[in-house]
Amino acid sequence: MEQQTQPVRLKLPEQDLPHLTIGADQPKKLQQWVDELPIMNMGETARQLYQFIQELNRLQIDSRQRLQLLEVVRPSIDHVSHTLEKHYLNQSLVLPEKARRVASLAQALQGHLANGYKLVAVRGVRKIRDKAVRRSVAMAIQRALAALGDTLLRCYQLYFPSPRNLWLELHQLYLLAEVHGLTHLELGDKQQQDEPDIAACYIRCLLLATAKPNQLRQQELAMLYRAGANWASLVEIKTAGDNDDLFVFDLQADRPPIYRTHSSQASENCRYIDAVRLVEALSAWQRDPGSSTLAVPSGINASLVSHLQQVWGALTERAFKRMPESGEMELCFGLGAVHYFLAGRTPFESMVERGELSVLTHEQENNPFLTNIKNSQRSKQHKDDPWASAYRTEFAGETIDMSKPPTVTGKDNSLPESHHCQKVNASPGGYCLSWQGNTPSLLRTGELLALRDHPDSQWALAVVRWVTQLANHGARFGVELLAPGARPIAARLLKKQGENSDFMRCLLLPELAAVGQPATLLLPTVGFAEGAKVELVDAGESRKVQLLRRWQGASGFSQYPFRELVTATSQPQDNNDDGELDSIWSSL
Repeated sequence: MEQQTQPVRLKLPEQDLPHLTIGADQPKKLQQWVDELPIMNMGETARQLYQFIQELNRLQIDSRQRLQLLEVVRPSIDHVSHTLEKHYLNQSLVLPEKARRVASLAQALQGHLANGYKLVAVRGVRKIRDKAVRRSVAMAIQRALAALGDTLLRCYQLYFPSPRNLWLELHQLYLLAEVHGLTHLELGDKQQQDEPDIAACYIRCLLLATAKPNQLRQQELAMLYRAGANWASLVEIKTAGDNDDLFVFDLQADRPPIYRTHSSQASENCRYIDAVRLVEALSAWQRDPGSSTLAVPSGINASLVSHLQQVWGALTERAFKRMPESGEMELCFGLGAVHYFLAGRTPFESMVERGELSVLTHEQENNPFLTNIKNSQRSKQHKDDPWASAYRTEFAGETIDMSKPPTVTGKDNSLPESHHCQKVNASPGGYCLSWQGNTPSLLRTGELLALRDHPDSQWALAVVRWVTQLANHGARFGVELLAPGARPIAARLLKKQGENSDFMRCLLLPELAAVGQPATLLLPTVGFAEGAKVELVDAGESRKVQLLRRWQGASGFSQYPFRELVTATSQPQDNNDDGELDSIWSSL
């Protein structure tokens, strides 16, 4: 494809170093140096690799030798970068200083690695007609895209904005490959089996950016990134221009893809993402995973697939208009804390003894488990509320003592706490909230929470839909309201064989007749499934229900409608018949 009219702009380091002060400039000697790195001392290994890759990018050598040296050191840089994840993933939203510096080091390592491969690609283009050089250029572009892609993933996982020029360099590397017909050149790389060509490396970055990453959890983003290379063959990049285009991006701009309706007139540099075949494949997988040919990693569940179908298949606009609002909001995170505060600060453990629910009759007057809680007078519709903001942050490579990963503070036996934050804006469907200072570990996308704006108000249930970090200004997050109130109850799974499970926390959400929503249960994700029979203890009385098809859920909770099970008063039924029927409820 000849598109020489489009300039390719890439920032390259200056080669002003006559020799190295660390490592070696010969592949065999460098491999020996890499093999002798103190891999058990990750801090020292990272320091030496960081110093070496910076010097290598400044070293005055030919492109062929540079590529050989990069190929020797790349596996170690990738290994160190991924090993460092335990120091900054699964932490609080606003990272502690040490964790932030470790993340910066990982970004810097892979950023310098990408710079080295960019040097090889740009220098080699001058002799692109040579078959060996052509392959080397394609390999260098692929490696650079992979390193920049890992950097992009880390930004999304930490809810940081992308580093300046990252998107421009992704676009420009793809454009360089497109101009010279390298986008689908097979490289046969054993270490990069999930990235068969340049197009796959690039497309998975586009898929990650258009999946509304600020609404996904860190593990979901990692799984999506890995799956993206396999799904890339179902996605096409085409010249933009049709008003039906969903996502468009400018190859000459430092911006990710955006919705076509949010962009101005498409220019000659614009492309659009055609993901129709991928959305169809995801739909087929959701209908019948067994017969689908789409490779879906085991960690990607039906809820995430539904999210991807929605964001890649149609434009999702905000359901309600946001209005600025100020004031303080009290909130608590997680099913355990929500249950505790809805129960009037009654610890669940005090009601459970050896797996059986103890009814505290002497506390009946003040015990919400034994009394009904009034439903709210107004109903809420829960809609998707995709807000997004980008803020700048800087990553700088540093050496850090990494002898121990950070640990989550707090005592296991402590009672749940509530927190306070500020409102930014509001709508009938939810809020945008601002957090200053350190955040609790459960402030993350998909987490259940309860909130209220006055100590005498009733707690409303919500779920965190997106989060983002602000440079030096804490964080913001968006919450979608699920219900105006809920009743804290206890639930346990009824098993056909063996003992029933212990009682666990459960929330009963009231029926919302105005929007045709039946009563539902919020249960822990682990231990319950569609079609399961469950015993509920509500207001001191026991009843049995069966869970119907799950509505939504996250890592900490699942929401199920249910049907009442009538206790048989006639002759008992054969257990075998009952077992045969259990398999059909979820399909009705």
